[in-house]
Amino acid sequence: MSRLDRATRVAAGDDGRHRADLDPGFLIGTALNGGYLMAVMQRAALQRAPGHPHPVASSYHFLHPASPGPAEVVTEALKTGRTVTSLRTTLRQGGRDLVTGTIAAARLDPGAEPDYAGPAPAVPPPERCRRFDPRRSVTGEEGFIGRLEQYYTEDSWKALTGKVEDPVPELSGHLAPAPAEGAPADPADFLPVAVDATPPVVTVLDSWRWAPTVELTWHMRAAPEPGPLAFRARSRLAAGGWFDESVELWDVKGRLVAQGRQLARNGR
Repeated sequence: MSRLDRATRVAAGDDGRHRADLDPGFLIGTALNGGYLMAVMQRAALQRAPGHPHPVASSYHFLHPASPGPAEVVTEALKTGRTVTSLRTTLRQGGRDLVTGTIAAARLDPGAEPDYAGPAPAVPPPERCRRFDPRRSVTGEEGFIGRLEQYYTEDSWKALTGKVEDPVPELSGHLAPAPAEGAPADPADFLPVAVDATPPVVTVLDSWRWAPTVELTWHMRAAPEPGPLAFRARSRLAAGGWFDESVELWDVKGRLVAQGRQLARNGR
C-alpha cells in the first residue's frame, strides 16, 4: 500500500456513508489541500461505480476548510448506465458539509489512439528544473511539501522568486508523489492531487498568500504511465479578489492525462 493509499483510505458503511481519517501530512498551513480531499472523496465514490474505475469528469465546490482527523464521505449514485455512472459525493466533518462534488465515472481504453492530440509543452526534464515550494505546515511537520515533488522551469522559478520585472501568471514544470516506504502510488490516483498541487499562479504577481479554491472542475483524459507529470498552469484574469487557474498534465509518454480549471479567491 502506498502512502497515498493509506492517506485516502475509506471504510464503507450503510447508505453510502464512508468513514475517513484525514491525514495531517497534507496540510497547507492550517487547512488540508483541496486535491487531497478530492482524492478521498473520489475513492469513496468510485466504490459505488463497479466497472467504471475512471473519474472522467469531476466538479467540486469547497464550502469550508477541512482539518485532520475523522470525517465522513456520503456518496449517492445518481445514474448508472453502460458507459457512465454519475455520482454525488459530500465530505462532512463535525456535523457540517465541507466539500460537495459530482463525478462522472467511466472506463477509459488504454489502447485508444487519439483522433487529434495537441503537442505537449517543451518542459525540460526534472533534473534540469528547479525544486521550489514555499508552503509549510504550521504543525512543525513537513506537511504537504513532504508528500509531493515539484520541479519548475527556470522561467517559472524566476517568476516565483520575484526575479521577473513584469511576470505573467504562468508556471510549468513536473510533479510526482514523494518517494516513500511501501508501494508506489497508482498514477491515476495521484491525478486529483496533481491538478491542485502547485502554488497559485497569482503568487508570481505578489508574495505567497492564501488562495482558497471556490470551485474546481477537472477531467481525466487518459490513465497515466508511472513517472513524473509535466504540467502547465496559467491564469487569464486576476481581478477584484478573484482569479481563474487552468492546469494541464502530461505523462512521460507525452499524453495529455488531465485538465483542471478552478475559480479561487485572491487572499491579500
